[in-house]
Amino acid sequence: MTTPQDVLAGVPLFSMLPEEEVATLARRAHELRVPAGTVVTDMDKVGASFGVIVDGRATVSVHGKPVRVLGPGDYFGEMALIDESYRYRSAKITAETELHCLMFAKW
Repeated sequence: MTTPQDVLAGVPLFSMLPEEEVATLARRAHELRVPAGTVVTDMDKVGASFGVIVDGRATVSVHGKPVRVLGPGDYFGEMALIDESYRYRSAKITAETELHCLMFAKW
């Protein structure tokens, strides 16, 4: 069984972090499971979370047009945490299948 730490260790964004820091992040993660068809984040809404997909697929759409499909190891919402000028979401993320994510709140 894959642990949150294993999932995060496989994400390129965290690849340069020491193992102890990845373990700390994993302990702070909140697991989220959403059914297929659920909007996880929506365009122009305030961004206050970052998510890493553990299992399932999600569609990224911008102005109603699909632009990418995300799967295990992919992430979304990072700009809301990194850059204050990206306060609002720039894309809509919709669960294509049942989705299992590790979520991190901005605060």
